[in-house]
This record gives sequence, structure tokens and C-alpha cells, in this order.
Amino acid sequence: MAPEVRFDDIIINDSYDIFSNESKGYITDESQSLIITRLVVQKYLVPFFVTCGIVGNFFNIVVLVNPKMRTSTNVYLMSLAFCDSFYLLVTLTLSFMHCSNKNLPEAAFRYIPFARVFSDLFANTAVWLTVCFTLERYIAVAMPMKGKAWCTVKKAKIAIGIIFLSCFVNTFPEFFETKIVKVYENKTEASWHFNCRYTDFAKTASYQFGYYWWFVAVFTFTPLILLALFNSLLLKTVWEANKKRQELSQSRVTGEAIKQSKEQQRVTMMLISVVLIFLVCQTPQAVLLIYKTYIKAKGYVYPANVIKIAGNICNLLVQINASVNFLLYSYFSSKFRRTFRHVICRCRRGPCATNSMRPTLRNFRQKSTSTTGTTLTSSSVSSYRSRKLNVTLKGELLKTESI
Repeated sequence: MAPEVRFDDIIINDSYDIFSNESKGYITDESQSLIITRLVVQKYLVPFFVTCGIVGNFFNIVVLVNPKMRTSTNVYLMSLAFCDSFYLLVTLTLSFMHCSNKNLPEAAFRYIPFARVFSDLFANTAVWLTVCFTLERYIAVAMPMKGKAWCTVKKAKIAIGIIFLSCFVNTFPEFFETKIVKVYENKTEASWHFNCRYTDFAKTASYQFGYYWWFVAVFTFTPLILLALFNSLLLKTVWEANKKRQELSQSRVTGEAIKQSKEQQRVTMMLISVVLIFLVCQTPQAVLLIYKTYIKAKGYVYPANVIKIAGNICNLLVQINASVNFLLYSYFSSKFRRTFRHVICRCRRGPCATNSMRPTLRNFRQKSTSTTGTTLTSSSVSSYRSRKLNVTLKGELLKTESI
């Protein structure tokens, strides 16, 4: 987000107080409400949700990195988990650091500008990863034949690389926005402290206007519009698929086909839920941006305290959005739950427990083979049932590859 009116300076991280004494039309005295909001949000709520989010995203990565979960959609989701984890780690540290705190050491002041750039980078990458896997899911559901050719793991990795590189290029100018300066008190060199200031480059009118609106268009409005569009199309597709499944359930179609259709539907609903929560958590930030821009354009007195309070809440919503995906995956995906239980049990029992299960599995397979052979020689009816059982077992192995 661009200089001067970017939310990171006075809203999202609320780490900078650059505008405190430099801009006209701003109400800059910190109110008691703002102080209480900062205390509750940044000292209590943010650490709680961020810690839960980091743990949840760690579990997401552990499950999704499993070879059994290697699909194009899951590659996107694993990359999203990485970006959310880094974003949460950086914002957690920033919640305890403010340029207005004169007692911070020099290293903390040097860290803040870089940390805020990287928080923007990971947040922006997560935004476009969400757009990308939503588009991929729509292609897979609406155009299944083309989806088999387009929605591959290799192409997903290429798309992720392009997204990260594009976000890095667009975020790179922010490294030159801020400088750390010494501020002398009472015009004497005996008493001084560090503070954050905009660079001359960041104060140029072309940068403030051009980069700001480019940034807002690319990382705020365009993703929200695309996500709203693709999510609406996915909801329509799910509604049509439900009608089709009801028709199949009344026909002679096997129950396994209906079961696979339900599994695909649950995966689609999971991704729709991820996008809906994203829209709910990100839209207030966009609305606040429009409001702030309107106030400035009209020349009204700028209610800085109100904007900062709203910005703290918007920041908390964004962090909640980066923290809840583990719950969504666990609720909607039975395959994710099975893999998660397998990973946890393997960690608790160790490799010996896994090896001890192998003889039992071999005995079961031998018993199943002998039973099937006996059934195949009994009668034509038994043969038909065995073939049906084999088809069912194969169907279990051919379940949807999605999460």
C-alpha cells in the first residue's frame, strides 16, 4: 500500500506515527479509546490468534507435504500456509514494536521498516494465491476435461513462482520508503531518540499518487472483484451439481459414483468457505480505504483516532483470516483428517509401530484373496457380487485427488 495514505502507516500495523506532526487536517491527539484498543488488540488478541494460526499452519504444511496429498490444489494450499505463517510471525513481532516507542533499541527501529515490507509481501502473495486456486477450482469443476490438462502440479508450481516474483517486484519500492533518524530533544545533543521518517523518494507526488493507486488496484480491488466473481460461479456450479446428484441417486447409477461426487462437492465447498472468509476479513479494509480517500479528497478534518481504531480491528481480521484455514480443512476434508491422524499417530508411536502393522495388513490381504477366490468358484451370483466388490474397492482407490 502506497505512502502517506497507506494503511500500514496509520492503520494496519499501526507501527508508524509519521503523520503525527507533519500533516494538516489531522486530529493527532491519541484518545483513551485508541490506547485501550491498542492494548486489547495488539497485546492480547493478536498474540492469541497469531499463535493459534502459526500452529494451525504448521499442521497444514505437515499434512499437505505428504506425498498422498500431492495435487495441484494442495500445492496452492501449502504455499498459502507458508505465506500465512511468515505473515503471522512478522505481524506478531510488529505488534510489540512501534516507532512511537522511544525506548526501543536501534536494532528494533532498523527491523520495523523491513519487517513491514515483508509482511506486505507475504500478505499480497497470499491474496493472489487465493485468487489462483479459486480460478483453478472453477476450471476443474466447470470444465473437467480441460482441468485435467491445465490443473497439474507442475503448472501450479510455475504459477506460484510467477505470483511470488510479481508480488516481490511490486512490493520492492517499499524498501526505500522509510529511514531511521535521530531526533534530538530540546535542541541539545545530550538527549535524543530514534524515529521513523519518510524518505525524499517516498514524499514525491508521483510516487505517492501513482504507486499508491497501482498498489491498491492490484492487491485490493482487483483480487476482491475476481474472488467475488469466481466464488459466485462456483456456488452456481455447486447448486447445479446438487440437482444432478439428486437425479443420479434416483437412477441406476452406483452408490460409489454418488460418493465420489459428494467428495468433490465437499472439496469445492471447502474452497468456497476459504474464499468467503477471506472476503469477509478483507472487505472492511477496502471500505476503510475508500472512506479515507473520500475524506482526504473532500478536505474534511481527518479523524485519525477513529481510523487507527478501525485499522487495528481490520488488521486483526486479516490475521484471523490467516489463522483459520486448518479448521476449515479439518471440517470439510475427510482425506485431510485421515492424513493428519496418520501423521500424529506416526509421530507418537514411531516407525516401529508402523512396521508392526505390516504383517497384520499382509495377513488381511491374504485372507481377502482366499475368500475372494472361494467366492468366485461358488456360483454365478457370487461371481457377480465379487466383481461388484472389486469395482467398489477400485473406486475407493480412485477417489478425488483433491484435499
